[in-house]
Amino acid sequence: MRALPCILAVAAALQRAPRRFATPAVAARRNVALRACEQNLSKKGTVTLVGAGPGDPELLTVAALRLISDPEALVVADRLVSPEIRSLVQGELRVAGKAPGCAEKAQREIYDWCVEGVNEGRRVIRLKIGDPFVFGRGGEEILEFRETLGLEAEVVPGVSSCLAAPLAAGVPVTHRGAAHQLVVSTGYGRDGSSPELPYYDENRTVVLLMAVGRLGKIVANCLEAQGFPRDCPALVVEQASSPRQRTVIGDLSDIADLVLEHDIKAPATVVFGAAARVLHATAPHGLMDERAPAARLDVLETVAAAIPEPKPYEFLGGKTAAKVR
Repeated sequence: MRALPCILAVAAALQRAPRRFATPAVAARRNVALRACEQNLSKKGTVTLVGAGPGDPELLTVAALRLISDPEALVVADRLVSPEIRSLVQGELRVAGKAPGCAEKAQREIYDWCVEGVNEGRRVIRLKIGDPFVFGRGGEEILEFRETLGLEAEVVPGVSSCLAAPLAAGVPVTHRGAAHQLVVSTGYGRDGSSPELPYYDENRTVVLLMAVGRLGKIVANCLEAQGFPRDCPALVVEQASSPRQRTVIGDLSDIADLVLEHDIKAPATVVFGAAARVLHATAPHGLMDERAPAARLDVLETVAAAIPEPKPYEFLGGKTAAKVR
């Protein structure tokens, strides 16, 4: 049961209680109770942005696991957060349907849910795939909560898919003799635009998040305008680190076709560059034969129950508004 309706009911009952025959001691206790109700009614809840990592619950941080295990929390999760991680939520869970073409509507729904929870005095956990500050709109959400709620959201970092997903697919994004640079980009810019990748460098690995839906367009731009060779190695990993992980490997001449052939969908991470072939030198073009291990949810639930509540601290000695645990 939520706290706010209970507080309202108690306050109303105290107001209706007969005063004529109340002793001074009873009246004093009633006034104290009324003041406590007024203080509770004026209290706002909190918002914490939490990184859920790429999908495997065992890649959650200790702080993230503790927060989503709070039975009193309202957890507002993105659609792409894995079902294994969502199953660990102990409180109320609401999942936003950020399907292609509906992202802005879903984002508005997320804000509305968070405002509702905060105004009810609840702890709101904004659960985001990967890391909140790596193409996760985390900064935008903090600014929104600042403006609409007048509060500073806390932030719990997560394992970003830009590093964890290639690793899960057996790709060292840096490797001597193959890549000494790493570029990370989103496939979708503001208002649906396509970010322009830097000109081709044979010693650079390019990792793209949120790009699988327009991979053909991105590949065409790389070949026509950015100097990428058609035989540049390319790899796409879907639902990295989860039991449903699938990976296709090829080069820029066929990677977009392979994604369509095998119906690779988001969440997926794209890798261009020689590093994609370092550990897969003999793998044929197509769907790779590999699976990620299943997560031990029973172990995680036991760990979550034993984690104490820490005190929050701030970035840079309190100089930054966003807090981190």
